[in-house]
Amino acid sequence: MDYSKGEHVVYGSNGVCLIEDISSRSYPGDGPERTYYTLRPLNSPSSTLYVPADNEQLCARIRRVLTPEQVESIVAGTKGDKMEWNDDRKQRIAGFRDLINRGDIRGIILMACCIYNKRISLRGLGKHLSDADEHMLRSAERMVDGELSWSLGIPESQVGSYIRGVLGIAD
Repeated sequence: MDYSKGEHVVYGSNGVCLIEDISSRSYPGDGPERTYYTLRPLNSPSSTLYVPADNEQLCARIRRVLTPEQVESIVAGTKGDKMEWNDDRKQRIAGFRDLINRGDIRGIILMACCIYNKRISLRGLGKHLSDADEHMLRSAERMVDGELSWSLGIPESQVGSYIRGVLGIAD
């Protein structure tokens, strides 16, 4: 897929990025000059990512930012769907990590809802989530909040409430 300078894209778990430049570069030990996408993550403006345009595996992690219509369709499409809590901590965290690494927004929303609901049920028992589950929830929220905020033109702080409202989950 071809992208343009100035376009906003999502790059894996880095979230929404600005394509600052598309240029040829050579790096020591990397062979001849190659074309690179120069990406600037919006959530980390001091970072710069260089993605070789001819590397299919890395370029497969770049995708266009969802449109508002796509966001609404994805969020509404998760209503009634549920991700089951896996009691095996290692398997659960590995599955969560895989969703985040793939950038599967629908899966990440379901994952966040699953963790969020588990947090609520544990609070009722006077317990709390593990640090690993809290970390996965924060990672999911950061990815979803960044992209949906950009797509919908709302502050990141309102994305969670937007999703919970569409899904009918209490705040």
